[in-house]
Amino acid sequence: MVGWRGGGVPTFGFRSVKIPAMLERMLDKQGEVFRFLASRLTLAAVVWLAVGLGLSAAVIWAFFGITEEVLEGETQSFDESVLLWIDAHFPAWLDGAMRFFTSIGYYRVVAPLLAAAAAFFLWRGWRFSAVILAVSTLGGMLLTTILKAVFQRERPDLIATGYDAGFFSFPSGHATMAVGFYGALTLILAYHSRGFPRWLIVGLGCATVLLIGLSRMYLGVHYPTDIIAGYLAAPLWLVFIGSLHFIWLSIRGLKSEPMVGS
Repeated sequence: MVGWRGGGVPTFGFRSVKIPAMLERMLDKQGEVFRFLASRLTLAAVVWLAVGLGLSAAVIWAFFGITEEVLEGETQSFDESVLLWIDAHFPAWLDGAMRFFTSIGYYRVVAPLLAAAAAFFLWRGWRFSAVILAVSTLGGMLLTTILKAVFQRERPDLIATGYDAGFFSFPSGHATMAVGFYGALTLILAYHSRGFPRWLIVGLGCATVLLIGLSRMYLGVHYPTDIIAGYLAAPLWLVFIGSLHFIWLSIRGLKSEPMVGS
């Protein structure tokens, strides 16, 4: 409910709080947050925070940049050229392997694997790892489903492979699962490993992520830009969740501890 008092200053609601006073309190609160964080951040934390923010900005810029190009039709020639090149140069004996890697990217396969991995993590006492994997995977499923319905890009119809796929094309749900589940699983297992097993896990995980995306183009059901956007959708979701988590931790810290200089 908006009202006006003397001097032409707008007020909101029945408490008639003036906008300048509201802004002043908001700025004071923001300053308290920054002072609180600055008093607790070490140099290493600042560096990691800067790197994280930089990567987050790059992911956001890349995803929306490629989305804009796709919507304007500027990637169509590139997309079609890549699919036709793959069709002309990849041997037919790869068909079985490509179908296998496509099969492990379906939600119906990822869901039970997620349940098993989360149960294993909880059994080992890795609760945060279980939460991260679940949030990454389930959030990726939800995000790509929504984005497909919003953009409604038709699937390519360039090469005959005998393989059919439903729903829309952009972004690729398989690519999102490749990063959101298999990529996150790789990072978690590598973090909890040491020596040669760690590098073996990283190598197998990266290969799986790339081969799932390649399989979708090999089978002719996704454009390259669908795959790239799918790879970016999973970290985009994690950037959003991570930002909310950081804000929540900051607010909780402000409520539970005294401010600097108080």
